[in-house]
Amino acid sequence: MMSDARFNSSCVRVVGLVVGLALLACSASPGGGLPFDASDGSIEFGGRPRDARAHDAATSTDATTRDAAAADAAAADAAAAPDAAAIDAGIPEDATPAPGDAPGGEEPDPPGGIVSCFSDFNPTATCAVPTTHCCFTNYNAQHAGSCETASCGWGTIDCDGPEDCASGQHCCAHVVIDPQDGITGYRLSCQASACGAAPAHRELCHPGASGSGTCGRGSSCVSAAENAFDLPRTLSVCE
Repeated sequence: MMSDARFNSSCVRVVGLVVGLALLACSASPGGGLPFDASDGSIEFGGRPRDARAHDAATSTDATTRDAAAADAAAADAAAAPDAAAIDAGIPEDATPAPGDAPGGEEPDPPGGIVSCFSDFNPTATCAVPTTHCCFTNYNAQHAGSCETASCGWGTIDCDGPEDCASGQHCCAHVVIDPQDGITGYRLSCQASACGAAPAHRELCHPGASGSGTCGRGSSCVSAAENAFDLPRTLSVCE
């Protein structure tokens, strides 16, 4: 009898333990009691706060709004940008003034005449411009030259006085300067404006009955051989 009593007591303790564990499990499950107050509806099934879902929805809406604003800004920039094709279409292929665009509607007379082209073998040689021009060198102090149709390597003479130019123009000698190599030659040609200051610029002339020759008032026409050593000796310059 005592053995049966001990057995019954053990069974009661086991059953009590099982029941206690079952109750504990039920209280932690979603169907059991919640450890917080959800009576106000702020908690959804599964324990996730409703405020969190509202925050996610608001964040998604903000991102969509920003993307739409960025797209609108890009469209506005594209509309405001100039159309390269339209710009190109507005520029003619050749913007160089056509003959007859000179003041008065008349094309200026091209330079032409007979220019001196000194050489050691023929000091009085000349060239007919514009069919040819005189190319002179820098090999010696005389700056000997020859008549050529191609471009010159050092000095080019397209005029040697105002008579070789259009009315009212000047015959000017200009130093040709390269930023890297320095002086690379001279060019004598006609231009409408004043020639500029010596020694980099010179106005060509021809002597006359007066000391000024074809130079303007206040200037004298003198030999280049004694006053402009970089030019052929048969030329004359205004001083």
